[in-house]
Amino acid sequence: MVGGKVGSDFAPPWLNWLKRKGLNVNYVQHSKAHTTAFRIKYQDGTRTMWALSRCPSLTRVELAGLPSSSAIHMGPILHEIPRTLALSLAERDGIVSLDPQGYLREIVHGGRIRRSNWLDLRLLKRLDVLKLSQQEAYIVIGRDHASPRKLAKLGPEVVLITRGASGTIVWSKSLGMFNVPAFKTKVRDPTGAGDALVGALLVTWVKEGDLLWSAAVGSAVASFVVEKVGPANFGTFREIRKRASVVCDEVVRK
Repeated sequence: MVGGKVGSDFAPPWLNWLKRKGLNVNYVQHSKAHTTAFRIKYQDGTRTMWALSRCPSLTRVELAGLPSSSAIHMGPILHEIPRTLALSLAERDGIVSLDPQGYLREIVHGGRIRRSNWLDLRLLKRLDVLKLSQQEAYIVIGRDHASPRKLAKLGPEVVLITRGASGTIVWSKSLGMFNVPAFKTKVRDPTGAGDALVGALLVTWVKEGDLLWSAAVGSAVASFVVEKVGPANFGTFREIRKRASVVCDEVVRK
């Protein structure tokens, strides 16, 4: 199930594509404004972004009827999930996950996106899973203290720190800390890799209950996403399991 808000420029075929993939899009809201969109430039492993448009934020009323689920992941990209809504969603039963990237962005001159400080202790204490990049971890807790253990002390049971080709650090209060490698492949477009990773991890964790295997599945799905531009390929069930097995064999305790 997908909840969000799109603008008048969001073509119906795109939502139909999600439906064909088996996703419930009944909680995707529509606005007369434009959909939040970015121009993205990658150079030497660094991403620079410009905001081209910004859709109005979601409201609690718009998601009031959201049915219960085994897990929920909040992935704001530009402050479209207000704090009050995030706190409300974090009260739900099941696994609650957050990627705070959208809270760490602000629009400056010319629409350019700049990193901004963010540390919401009340929200962090309600999370089961916190997923963020290494750079985002530096912003949240400081470069000298940005370890998964330090982040976990703020509340989350599981912390995921994605590091591109270097893999993902997975820290769990019950298991400890591990490095889950990225599956080696040719990267054409890294956009959305982290989203694919955490989504696949949550689905697998809910179904199978093995966190490290779930992280390996997430790494496998992300490897398919980066091989093409846009969400063009996620791999078949069999292909994902095959790559995940390779990743799982290379998981190392840190």
